Amino acid sequence: MGYIAALLSKTRENVSPALINMMKTASSIRGDAYGTASNEGSIIAGSPESMSRLLTGACIGHKLVKIEPNDPPQPIQQYGSPMALEGRIWQGEGVSNLSVIADLIGEDPDEGIRRLIRESAGSFAVTALLGEIILCGRDLLGVVPLYFGENDSLVGIGSNRKMLWTVGLDAESVPPGNLVEISKRGVSSKPVRGLSQPQVESMSMDEAVERLDRLLLRAVEARCRGFTRVALGLSGGIDSSLMAYYLDRCGVDVEPICVGLEGSRDFVAAEEASDGLGLPLRVRSFTLEEVEEDLDDVLWSVEEPDPMKVGVALPLHWAAGIAAESGCRVFFSGSGSDELFGGYQRHAQEYAEWGDAVRELMFRDVAMSHRVNYERDYKVCANLGLELRLPFADVDVVEFGLSLPVRLKLSKGPDPSRKLVLRALAEEFGLPRRVAFARKRAVQYSTGANRALKLLAKRRGRSLAGYLAERFEGAMEERLGSRS
Repeated sequence: MGYIAALLSKTRENVSPALINMMKTASSIRGDAYGTASNEGSIIAGSPESMSRLLTGACIGHKLVKIEPNDPPQPIQQYGSPMALEGRIWQGEGVSNLSVIADLIGEDPDEGIRRLIRESAGSFAVTALLGEIILCGRDLLGVVPLYFGENDSLVGIGSNRKMLWTVGLDAESVPPGNLVEISKRGVSSKPVRGLSQPQVESMSMDEAVERLDRLLLRAVEARCRGFTRVALGLSGGIDSSLMAYYLDRCGVDVEPICVGLEGSRDFVAAEEASDGLGLPLRVRSFTLEEVEEDLDDVLWSVEEPDPMKVGVALPLHWAAGIAAESGCRVFFSGSGSDELFGGYQRHAQEYAEWGDAVRELMFRDVAMSHRVNYERDYKVCANLGLELRLPFADVDVVEFGLSLPVRLKLSKGPDPSRKLVLRALAEEFGLPRRVAFARKRAVQYSTGANRALKLLAKRRGRSLAGYLAERFEGAMEERLGSRS
């Protein structure tokens, strides 16, 4: 895991000091290695302070936080072109290492990155320097964050927004499946691979369960291979319970973690799920004072004061922090399931009113998951030194889920059910019915996070949105100012 940085000066100014500052800002976790590279050469060092500065108007950088033992320092030189990659490629029987990915890119970074986006199944962001042009791209679903920014004198790339903010650039998300070219003329984005709505496949529930089982097992196996122990956020809902089941089935030592405010409804549900799976559960409750204490760290990770995103990120921050303290380096989540299999109330409402036309709503939700969920969750985990892995965001799982008939996801009637195929899958494996058919509860409400944030806002006499905006502005000013 790591952080990518890239800068190009439109006025031929030296960008090396600013690039090093971006890497300092990337996260509070100390890196295992820091690297910068230009067309003139590269430097790898143990800290940003010990790096000598390249004199260059275009360079890329990388901050390495080792997750797997063979994760190498970057950038690497690929046929004379510096390149940095964040994320993983899930190919064949395992995870492709950086040298395999570099070979896939080949001698021509432009065509090579296109080929990587077009042909590989992975969760990644990649950047390469080709003369005075910076190329970058993301995987089809946008699991791994990457942003770009531009002003009159500078163009840049960063793994999070604050890296760009610290050098005076606004930040915009690199579109998933696109190749972005940065030059002195500015930024251009070209679609390479787009998510498309497939034709509906005719199948029975039994056939859907059998095929989904194979796909999820393969997705989980690829993402836990090489690890004997991983962490999982377990709420007791169907998504995280299935993740716990598959991780246990893959033979990995899974540590389910459930967090919330005192009295959280998730505690009982998670205990029922862990008992049904025969797995030990770590439960920790938090106080209102701890919410206030941790809020600036959450805002620093999320990089925006959106109440929904902050409410979801707060319990994730706690669970990931517990996982990091226990020595885990990989954190699993069931995120992505609701959009794909009809987990939201609005899906059920639209299905009741418009029938199969709800497929378009679910497709849009899947296509926007990178903005709504993945970028937030990835950054929260990364800021604590963990790599987030999302089996429901596997390309094969997503394409299969999009092809399912709606009747295998949603039901109609006075008490409609959602995510039917997942519930049938859970029953097939013997999960207790109360777990398999547990009602969907938004994490910000079931953990008590939203209620706690509203109480803090009320104490200040502010609306929740106003309170979070004020805290966000203060946190950014203090932390970015200290790095300038």
